[in-house]
Amino acid sequence: GHWHFGGAKQENHLAAFPLELPKRAIEMFTFIGETVLDPFLGSGTTSLAAMLLNRNSIGYEINEDFLPVIKEKLEGNQPSLFRKNIQYQKQPPLNIDWKTEVENLPYVFSDPVKFDKKTDPRKLNFGSKIRAEDRKNGTAREAYFTVKEIMGANLIRLNNGAIVRLLGIKPLPQKETAAIKFLELKIGKGQIYLRFDSQKHDSQNRLLAYVYMKNRTFINAHMVKHGFAEVDDEYPFKNQKKFEKLVREASSNERTN
Repeated sequence: GHWHFGGAKQENHLAAFPLELPKRAIEMFTFIGETVLDPFLGSGTTSLAAMLLNRNSIGYEINEDFLPVIKEKLEGNQPSLFRKNIQYQKQPPLNIDWKTEVENLPYVFSDPVKFDKKTDPRKLNFGSKIRAEDRKNGTAREAYFTVKEIMGANLIRLNNGAIVRLLGIKPLPQKETAAIKFLELKIGKGQIYLRFDSQKHDSQNRLLAYVYMKNRTFINAHMVKHGFAEVDDEYPFKNQKKFEKLVREASSNERTN
């Protein structure tokens, strides 16, 4: 059958899982007094489960940053007369020439396709927590940036160096100077965040994004609404019909005025 139990908050570890998961596995495959090996100790959940089920456990973790988390989980915050025997050992540095070791292997895989990442995930993580530092720094679902340079009526450079093209809009040449001034006044030194569609890069590997101010002002839409741009259909995007409606409204307002 299937196991059903609640998840675990990723507060102290990026890949936390509920205690019930290792408990059930340990109960199924081990007996009391046996030893459970956890080669990826993480936050110590598996070792805690083994302890609660009267099993021994050995865990291995290469990231020293998780040691306080492991200690807190295994030792708890309350003193106990029946404290388990827990030992922490640090492995000394290994003097191994890994390059030589790899060359001595009977088979060495070499990928003929060289991957050229378009975006450094340490600069833009698209809303995901991919490093322990993201947890330490309190990285929220929205990553905020400031604009270092307005490069054009639909092109900005962020404080981390990434170049972003405003998705779905094509500047009107006759209004480009006014459009750039509008962006400078609208964005200024304020914080922005990005939202992405299915197409994340253009033909020049620049990010394609919807740009929002921290107060949720939709910059792409405002560019169209104020008549500084028309709809750019070079790449499909989900807000196309909305932008087309804004263009019609902007044209109607211009004729009225």
